[in-house]
Amino acid sequence: GKLEYAGIREYAVLPEKEENAEEEPEDDFLMPEIDFEALKEKNDDFCAWLVIPALEVNYPVVWCGDNDTYLTKTFEGGTNSAGCLFVDGANSPDLTDRNTLIYGHNMKNGAMFGTLSDFLQKEELAAEDPYFYLYTEDRAMRYQIIAYYTTAGDSSTYTFLNTDEEYDSYLAWIRRNDPFEGDEEAALKERPRIVTLSTCYGRAGGTTRFVVHGALTEERPMEPKE
Repeated sequence: GKLEYAGIREYAVLPEKEENAEEEPEDDFLMPEIDFEALKEKNDDFCAWLVIPALEVNYPVVWCGDNDTYLTKTFEGGTNSAGCLFVDGANSPDLTDRNTLIYGHNMKNGAMFGTLSDFLQKEELAAEDPYFYLYTEDRAMRYQIIAYYTTAGDSSTYTFLNTDEEYDSYLAWIRRNDPFEGDEEAALKERPRIVTLSTCYGRAGGTTRFVVHGALTEERPMEPKE
């Protein structure tokens, strides 16, 4: 699984970091070069690419309409415990729902969402780099981390939102459970779309989950691959 995903990353090239740069770049929006056509040829279920810079998470995301297939199926169709990151089958694959749920395994070797709970263990990570990105064929989207916490697998975290009232109630609920103290107020002013990243937490076979919520703060046209 690790070797497979290392090969797949060749289709999503991140910009190189400038070593010894004295100043922060004026535009820090991360724009990789992604070969969407090649990735779709490998897997018709491919719907987005996810990057979490603070954790060096860099993976394709799929949607197939159910929540079982990619638990043990890799992006290229192999059978492996790593599976693949996938969008909840009840969500729209174009990431336009008010709350999009993305699942991934908590692998012991750190693969997939194996490092996601580092946000809980190392508070400085989200404070220093509070963004993650999702890229579709036509859009690049930046999400600001607004909350992270542990919860039960059947908690209200996994709620789909249809009205403003449901959205506001959901935000109030997750904020009550959230130890993160970041600059999230500005990000939430206009009820932006939310992406919820979820993985297992604690003992194997347990029902505890670790989740990270991000609010969409910026969206740009995706640059075509040269």
